Amino acid sequence: MFFKTVFFDFGGVYYSEGFRRGILDIAREVGTDGEDFFRIATDSVFSTGYVTGEVPERIFWDKLASETGLQQDLYPRRESILKAFQPNREMAALVQEVRHSTPVALLTDQTNWLYELDGRDAFLSGFDGVISSYEEGFSKREPEIFRIACARMNIFPEEGIFFDDNPGNVERAADFGIRSYLFTDAGDARDVLYSLGLFQYPDTGPEGEGAG
Repeated sequence: MFFKTVFFDFGGVYYSEGFRRGILDIAREVGTDGEDFFRIATDSVFSTGYVTGEVPERIFWDKLASETGLQQDLYPRRESILKAFQPNREMAALVQEVRHSTPVALLTDQTNWLYELDGRDAFLSGFDGVISSYEEGFSKREPEIFRIACARMNIFPEEGIFFDDNPGNVERAADFGIRSYLFTDAGDARDVLYSLGLFQYPDTGPEGEGAG
C-alpha cells in the first residue's frame, strides 16, 4: 500500500492533552470534583456546538458554570487550558521526519484555541494541511470530518494513516476506511510508520556502528 498522508490528532498526540489537564486544574481551583467537572465540560463543549464553531467560546463557559452550579464567571480561567497545552518535542521531530517523504496533516476536534496556541508556538506551518472541527463544522464524532480530511489532502481513505489518543475517534476513522492507530507515544508511532514503510531507521551495520 502506498500511503499519501499521515494525519495526527492535536491534543494528546502532537501536544499534551491540554483540555483535560486544564479542566482538572480549574476544578481544583474552584473546589469541585475533577472527574465530574471534566465529564460535564466535555459534554458541554460538544452540546453547545462550540467545538464545531457554531457558538462563541463564552457560551461554552457559561454553560459549564450553569451545569456545575458555579456562581462565577469561568471564562477568565481559559488560560489554564492554554497553559496546559504544551509541545511534544518527540512528536514534532517525528512529524518533520515523516514530512520528508509523505504529507502530514492535523485532524483535530480543536477550537479557536488551536490558533491562539499557534500564535504562541508557531507550529501550524509544519503541516501540509489542518482540518479542525471548529473550522469545518463537524467533529470526529461524525464521519463527515473524515471525508473532508481526505478531500482536503486529495486522497482516498485507504491512502491515509491516522493517529489519535481517543479510541472512539480511532474506531470511527477506521470505519471510514483510514488506517488508524491508538496513539500511546512517539516511539510507538515511529515503529508503526516504520512497519508501514514510510521511512527507514538508520543502518547501524552488523555490530551496531554506523555503516558509513
